[in-house]
Amino acid sequence: MNEWTYDPSPLISKSISEQLTSFPREPDMTFSLLRLSWTVLLRVFLKIYFRLEIIGRKNLPKSHSFVLVANHASHLDVVALVAALPIRSLDNTFAVAAKDYFFSSFWKSFFSAVFFNALPFDRKEKKRESLELCADVLNASERALIMFPEGTRSPDGRLQPFKKGIGILAAGTNRLVVPAYIRGAFEAWPKGASFPKPHKVRVRIGNPMNFKSVERQESGFLFVAESARQAIEALKF
Repeated sequence: MNEWTYDPSPLISKSISEQLTSFPREPDMTFSLLRLSWTVLLRVFLKIYFRLEIIGRKNLPKSHSFVLVANHASHLDVVALVAALPIRSLDNTFAVAAKDYFFSSFWKSFFSAVFFNALPFDRKEKKRESLELCADVLNASERALIMFPEGTRSPDGRLQPFKKGIGILAAGTNRLVVPAYIRGAFEAWPKGASFPKPHKVRVRIGNPMNFKSVERQESGFLFVAESARQAIEALKF
């Protein structure tokens, strides 16, 4: 896979909607300022309404691209993980988001792309191409990819089996995988609830993992996925 390079020329003729749903996107100062302002306000809100607490920030790699993986039981999960990352890394942090849900309308696309710098992941018809796009992002230096290997939100808050996508990204490579456990998000905003209620949310970040020695084959992909799941399970508190 080639390193991700940006060529803005094809985007000149694209509509705003097309630019939001395509990836990589054209760098935009207005979007960056909106993202920064939103994140600052969001962190204040999370601190007050959910008493958000981040444990283990020191475990986040400072000069290496990585995938931040976590349990997934609430829409609050991605918000909490973005809040755990340094402000300076906002434009280099990409949340992997289901294309069929988060990019199904203009306003969902706008919110996802502008405020969370979301990467549209086609989990139905183009999984391979989407994983290649994730790999291209990680091939560039000092980028963070937020991914939930369960694939969808847990209906009961318990950790579900992991899909092998994280294994395909990490097995046999130098790409770091950083596990994190999110506690309280399910109680605050479970799947099906229309609005979040105040409840303390904590994020605990573990040590980075490297799977360079794992063979790039089916068994290796599944091994990485299960290792990541166990690492997250071990962070429960």
